[in-house]
Amino acid sequence: MTEWGLYVHIPFCQARCTYCDFNTVTGMGEAEHRRYTDALIREWAGEMLPSGPLVSIFFGGGTPSLIDPHLLGRVIDRVDARVGGISAAVEVTVETNPGTVTPEKLAILKEVGVNRLSIGAQARQNHHLLSLNRIHDVSAIDETVAMARDVGFRNINLDAIYGLPGQTLIEWQETVEGLLRLAPQHLSLYALMVEAGTPLKQQLDRGQAVLPQEDAVADMADWAETRLGAAGLLPYEISNYAIPGLESRHNRLYWQLEPYLALGAGAHAYVSPRRWWNVRGVRRYMELIEGGADPGDGEEELTLAEEMREYAWLGLRQRRGIDRAAFRARFAIDPVVAFGSLVESLGGQGLLEWNESRLWLTARGRDVASVTARALVDAPIEGLPAPSVPNS
Repeated sequence: MTEWGLYVHIPFCQARCTYCDFNTVTGMGEAEHRRYTDALIREWAGEMLPSGPLVSIFFGGGTPSLIDPHLLGRVIDRVDARVGGISAAVEVTVETNPGTVTPEKLAILKEVGVNRLSIGAQARQNHHLLSLNRIHDVSAIDETVAMARDVGFRNINLDAIYGLPGQTLIEWQETVEGLLRLAPQHLSLYALMVEAGTPLKQQLDRGQAVLPQEDAVADMADWAETRLGAAGLLPYEISNYAIPGLESRHNRLYWQLEPYLALGAGAHAYVSPRRWWNVRGVRRYMELIEGGADPGDGEEELTLAEEMREYAWLGLRQRRGIDRAAFRARFAIDPVVAFGSLVESLGGQGLLEWNESRLWLTARGRDVASVTARALVDAPIEGLPAPSVPNS
């Protein structure tokens, strides 16, 4: 029976980070927060649920911890009622920014059913936090984790970014060491992505900021993997490390191309073979829901070949790679056969290895994972099964 997850987008932020291109808004207050929550609940009531058990609820943003936690609790209650009860095994995550929570807020989050926090630390130098337009300083990171522990949270992820403008290897080492001292169960370490239209992109274009060299960024990633391994946080995906058994269930749904529903402005959902998404405008989303209209802004039906390609490049992001038996069970063809020419090419370049049970990226392949992903997205499928073969 297929597991599935639910993503709930909370777009509200106190300030917009310089690198952010997510669907977020600033300047909306409690009235809009309540109105938006009402819209989420109405959208949820009209969703067709996948078969199988719900295993994850993820409140992302934006800054979900900015709003009244009772509002998140209302959503959780409605989900609970409709799925016949959220089991204790369901992972319920809320993205949390230092500077937006108090002990009282965190206690309410725990009370309404949240059992995992993802805290956006990003750096442990105040000048980097300031340049990113984060609203917190380094001390607030430590205070947030301490408060979370005090109210009983035992599953905490910390986010950090490397490759920041002007960032040195020593500063990155200080960041990682500082986060490890907080004893998180999970770390997400992301290479900075510069997106068009962001303030950071404008700063770089004007020469107001300079990124580290590619080799320096690769050194940061390599050092972090070695250090985290020694600390007992093992890599299970290119950017994610966890104490074994505490890997993010929600993210794994994405990487294994399993079903997930999504609520909120700009949210994307997927149930094979269909993907669909909502309008991005927060006010427009609320108006459509309140008027009884579909907030959807588009959809697509993936072909069998498209799902195979997506399954493959997402699978290669994971440290264990692609399980050949699982691929055959889903697509009725072995991935080494389906991507024969590309597999041989990547293997010849030292980027990919495989055996009878799986395919995986080498350390060198992980360093250029984005290149490998693009190659897979464009790869021809060799020996494609007949159209009558199910694609899920």
